[in-house]
Amino acid sequence: MDSVDLDRLASAYAYRPPSVSSIERAERAGLLLAPGARVLDVGGGPGNHSAVWTRQGHDAVLLDPSMMMLTGASERGLTGVQATAQAMPFLSRCFSLVWFHLSIHYGDWRSSVDEALRVMTDAGRVEIWTLGSDHYEHSFLTSWFPSVAIIDADRFPDPAVLAAYLEDRVRSISITHPTETVTKTAGAWIPAIEAGFVSTLQLLSDEERVRGIEAIRRRYPNPSEEIAYELRFTRIVADGASTQHRIPRVGSRLYGADSPQNGSPREPRAGGRT
Repeated sequence: MDSVDLDRLASAYAYRPPSVSSIERAERAGLLLAPGARVLDVGGGPGNHSAVWTRQGHDAVLLDPSMMMLTGASERGLTGVQATAQAMPFLSRCFSLVWFHLSIHYGDWRSSVDEALRVMTDAGRVEIWTLGSDHYEHSFLTSWFPSVAIIDADRFPDPAVLAAYLEDRVRSISITHPTETVTKTAGAWIPAIEAGFVSTLQLLSDEERVRGIEAIRRRYPNPSEEIAYELRFTRIVADGASTQHRIPRVGSRLYGADSPQNGSPREPRAGGRT
């Protein structure tokens, strides 16, 4: 997990409330599904998107390796399973939507994609929201912490390579580049950065972190001054498994022995991240 402390990240999510745009992304995805569809929120953290799909009447499952994330999601009445994206404890062809929102870069992304395609129904969809060099090389954080671009270049898969890996394994694929403008006050930025509200901040040296925070304070001495920054996403949508890569269905349950790492059926463990 790139030495990222996911429980620490869970605490820092207090400084990272879901934006209106983020919730709308999940709502639009849910509206494309049949009523009561099964949705897998991979690395869904506190379950903000799972909560949207649950309200829409879908059967949402939050998958996350952090028990602290899952505990917070459970307190919201959400279904969570503690596992990694590289080893999903589900039968094949269970989910109409497999959703990665800023989570594909945790661990081996190829294994995550393989598992997503395995658990996706034949007519299902894998939707990945990620970041490429067009974002992290010019992001607000990189301007104060130059190592962010170097670290993220190593962590995030190249979106073009990711799309190519998916392309011949699904019926169709689309790539778009949505943007979102986020505005915070200078006073809100500092504690969020100190808490490590995005995981890459945990991977900085203490020296660079302190130097960057001091520079932000000098540049924005008025804590009420608003700072706007832009998120440049890459959205990859893969629809339907190709005939060549269709995986035989085994059983009709959601959890069980068809999972590569499980030898017997299991119930979800209550308790989720992005």
